Amino acid sequence: MKVLRWLDHHVEELFLSVFLLTLIILTSANVVLRYVFNSGLTWSDEICKYCLIFSGFISISCWIRHKSGICVDALAQVVPGPVKMIFQVLVQLIVLAFFLLMFKGAISCWLAIKKSGQVSGTLQIPMTYVYMAPIIGFGLALLREVQNLVLGFVQRKKGGNEQ
Repeated sequence: MKVLRWLDHHVEELFLSVFLLTLIILTSANVVLRYVFNSGLTWSDEICKYCLIFSGFISISCWIRHKSGICVDALAQVVPGPVKMIFQVLVQLIVLAFFLLMFKGAISCWLAIKKSGQVSGTLQIPMTYVYMAPIIGFGLALLREVQNLVLGFVQRKKGGNEQ
């Protein structure tokens, strides 16, 4: 159970750390190889690009998990508590609907790429693997937004304050 709890709190950070470490190692190695030995790794740029793509999509669920997204809360600060709570739930439902639409679009795009059989330029890997990034990212974002909604309702039911 401790492992599941740890994964719940840190799965995004784990993947983001691995991608960042990969980016740092490959980019540094390529810089040294190019400027010291006058040769570089042709495949490292492509891997770095894919790490960056996956990092971008996985970071969406990370900021949802930590509730650290950019928001304008001027109106929420001047309304009474119950109205503020309604605004918060409404915003969460809108965000949930948005990520549901994005997830659906990502699957449609992935199916089109799979049908085309496209492969990457240097590594010749199927692009379906790269196009899994938005599916994973938006899927995790959906999961985290549902998690926030459920935890918010549980907190409200217990009489606690969500912030």
